[in-house]
Amino acid sequence: MSSLRLQAAHAVSKVLHAYADWRIGATDEEKHCYKSSDSILLTFDDYGSKEEVEEILDILKQYDIKAMFFLQGSWAEEQSELVAQIAEAGRVIGNHTYSHATLLSLNDHAVTDEISRGVASEWLRPPQGRYNKRIRKLATELGYKICYWTIDSRDWTGASAETMRHTIRTELQPGAVILCHLHGAHTRELLRTVIPEVHAKGLVFTSFAETW
Repeated sequence: MSSLRLQAAHAVSKVLHAYADWRIGATDEEKHCYKSSDSILLTFDDYGSKEEVEEILDILKQYDIKAMFFLQGSWAEEQSELVAQIAEAGRVIGNHTYSHATLLSLNDHAVTDEISRGVASEWLRPPQGRYNKRIRKLATELGYKICYWTIDSRDWTGASAETMRHTIRTELQPGAVILCHLHGAHTRELLRTVIPEVHAKGLVFTSFAETW
């Protein structure tokens, strides 16, 4: 992809992200979702095939870094062995609701049910990052803290590894939280190139537990 097209794709992504931040009203604490640090937090959402998940775990092991996984509860129920592999690798697991429903479209009882039936954790990432003050209040009452992000790789759109790498390079800064998905078509390819680039900038990927 040409440099001009990469810049255009990034500009569109940046506008969409700014709009999402404004619409949601995500706080700095939610966007960074850990104490102020020069480290980078890598996060993965949703679900994936056995091959996709194990390849991601292998890449993280190769570079000796940890990440945070926000798993869809219904998938986690069916893939207990994969969830165990993620946990045993020292990764932190967060709640991504039970069925990945759009919480804003649900009443209070249904929202509470979606969260309660999800993976047990102290951290919640609302599906699609869509929430508001009502969702935040309900999550807090259930004992959850919301974890948003600062960089959306947009791997869920099928974006190429080159496009995603350009986005991350452009937006990367100390304390960044990168959003990826276990099922992203080019996510594994992205990781094999972007992780060394982050390290080359003198930044490190944090173990989430070490930040609190």
